[in-house]
Amino acid sequence: MFDVSLLYTVGLIFFATLVGSYFRSRRKDPCLHSFEGFHVTIERTDDKVVWGVMDVESTGLELVYRDDVQDSKHIESSYLLFGEEYKDIQAIYRFADQLTPENKRRRDQDIRRSFHPGLVERSKRGLRKFIGTASESINEVVGLLVGRAKKPAGRYINDGSEKSIYRLSENLIGHAGGVFDPLLERILGQKIVVEVMEGDQVHEHVGILKNYSPDFIEVLDVQFPQRQALPLGPDGCEGDGCLQVSVEPGKLVAANPRGEPVLIQSLHLGAEEKLLNVVVDSGESVDLFLEGALEHAVLHVRVVRELDMIVPRTRSVIRHRAERFQMALLDDIIFDVGVLLNGNRRQEVQELRLRDALAANPKDALSAANLGSMLLLKREFEESKKWLEHSLKMRYSLPDNGRRAEMELRELARKVERANALSSANLCWTDGVDSYRATA
Repeated sequence: MFDVSLLYTVGLIFFATLVGSYFRSRRKDPCLHSFEGFHVTIERTDDKVVWGVMDVESTGLELVYRDDVQDSKHIESSYLLFGEEYKDIQAIYRFADQLTPENKRRRDQDIRRSFHPGLVERSKRGLRKFIGTASESINEVVGLLVGRAKKPAGRYINDGSEKSIYRLSENLIGHAGGVFDPLLERILGQKIVVEVMEGDQVHEHVGILKNYSPDFIEVLDVQFPQRQALPLGPDGCEGDGCLQVSVEPGKLVAANPRGEPVLIQSLHLGAEEKLLNVVVDSGESVDLFLEGALEHAVLHVRVVRELDMIVPRTRSVIRHRAERFQMALLDDIIFDVGVLLNGNRRQEVQELRLRDALAANPKDALSAANLGSMLLLKREFEESKKWLEHSLKMRYSLPDNGRRAEMELRELARKVERANALSSANLCWTDGVDSYRATA
């Protein structure tokens, strides 16, 4: 005799699979979805950089190149990044100065919908909040209903179909409410400071929190210090849009035609790296007195770009609100020294060279400033302050007259204040625990 319960079980599993597959195919990360159709740049943790128009699917994304790229053996027209490779993303950038008028309008409309939603959007977000908050309770309700239904219909609902019902409810609830975070919800649309792990360092960036998901954070209007490498020819380099560099006997003259400051980090002469750490303000120029064949060198700089960015939550954390952020400190934050997570041999060699240079010539202002910067990166505040202040005593020997050293001293003061505040909070907490134990 044919077992009807088997037919019900197969039908229920089939239905649950179809519904679950539909919702999985429709599920797109909301942060990535807001960049869909825009030309973006993806930086990977292995320093590989790719760019193109982003198309997002539930299983990954595709960057479609504006022009085909000729490889050694074939022609490439796009770059695919699968969902399991999201962990390799350093950040995704959308540059404001590269948007077409149409994309600027699309971006503005998306921001208005996010920060000033209509009734439908508010209702959708409210439903997601409710489901996200009450997901465990809803699962318990589903289990209770299944248990009650199983008693009178036990010959139709067996253990296999019961598991399928649970799977269906998890798919529906996870799709509708899996992105809700009460702590982040309260600071949407506000200016925040996000800490991002970049290589073996952590840097701070200021922007407006637009959205978040389980995997990503989306931040708008970030003043970001983009890295650029400028190869120098016999006449220097011009027309790159960030610096105009001319080569003269024994020195480089770097002029900044931009409206924002530029940080000159280092000069690479073959395998040798010369630390500079010099800020060139808008409309100004600096003289860099150097040795060697400068026309074959590469200058490494940081250029301020206004952009929107998406960063993985595994490599970033929103640490502070910044509503009362002082714009006068913006350059300090943009070019922050950061925090070193793990030392490496290269930095140890650089520090040793700087100490040797200062032992040979205590009036080497540039070496003193660079040593102070390196010690600030390692959070050795006391000695860092000593060398930064020492360099400022000879500020007119520095290419930027001490502009960068002053920025780093202000950053040092903020970090010391923050460290002291955390220590005081921990001390108060410990004292409170001790008092409680004494009275208990």
